Amino acid sequence: MKILQTALISGLLALLISCSTEQSQETTRRGYRLERHVSTNGAKPVPGEYAYFQIVMRHKDSIINTSYGSDQIPRIRIPAEDEYTKETPVIIDALAEMSEGDSATLFFPLDSLEQVPPAFANIDVIEYDLKFLEIKSDEEFKAEMQEIMDERAAEMEATKAKKPEVVAMAEKALADYKAGNLDLQKTDSGLEYFIHEEGTGEMPKSGQMVAVHYYGAFMDGRSFDNSYDKGEPYRFPLGQGQAIKGWDVGIGYLKEGSVASLFIPPALGYGETGYADIPGNTPLYFLVNLTEVN
Repeated sequence: MKILQTALISGLLALLISCSTEQSQETTRRGYRLERHVSTNGAKPVPGEYAYFQIVMRHKDSIINTSYGSDQIPRIRIPAEDEYTKETPVIIDALAEMSEGDSATLFFPLDSLEQVPPAFANIDVIEYDLKFLEIKSDEEFKAEMQEIMDERAAEMEATKAKKPEVVAMAEKALADYKAGNLDLQKTDSGLEYFIHEEGTGEMPKSGQMVAVHYYGAFMDGRSFDNSYDKGEPYRFPLGQGQAIKGWDVGIGYLKEGSVASLFIPPALGYGETGYADIPGNTPLYFLVNLTEVN
């Protein structure tokens, strides 16, 4: 799964905003400015129904976040009048007044917040560019969620079933490493790695979210952790200190879809202090599969 590049998203924004020759402005029920770009004059969602949409969160020309490129379409339940609270997402103000095929921009002034997040200290207004995709009833939404849950459960079971194969590959890699039979790549940081299967996807950049299935073991082969028992990969932003340094370094050398062995010295693992059942000054081995780059 590949996230759209900023230039492409900017192009989509320009197209979205220029789709209608006449733009109209209005004020939402909570006083936010709403600028319409495309109005189909179709049916609006009623309370209890779900709005499916695409969104770009930005400040002027700088994109803060976007749903484009994700494999999950955002959806949100439209509340009844007496269900609105201070925590009700501001975009509901716009979506409740839109129809399938509509596009609009909601302007949210940050001075309306009790406390502005530090990252937004120099931003006065956030723009939400919304493309309304479809309306689904509560029954349709629940049926869809059940289908997603069933698919996820099946995927988790399939992942768990792979563990014996993964263990065998890890044991062989460790044996080959000790025998000097691996054509290792070595980094200046001290990390050694071997790519068993090279993926065809992109190589992740610092800050991008990655999903990694892993099997971790000591150099004597004893396993201390793995993702296969859980049935789900570990997800983290690369290069942001949310994983051990050996992962931040090693995963950065892999293309999406790759399977690799990482031989991690203590300095790139848990250092002198160790962690949980991992003693200090312990070199570690991981068989990793980079499944997603977002």
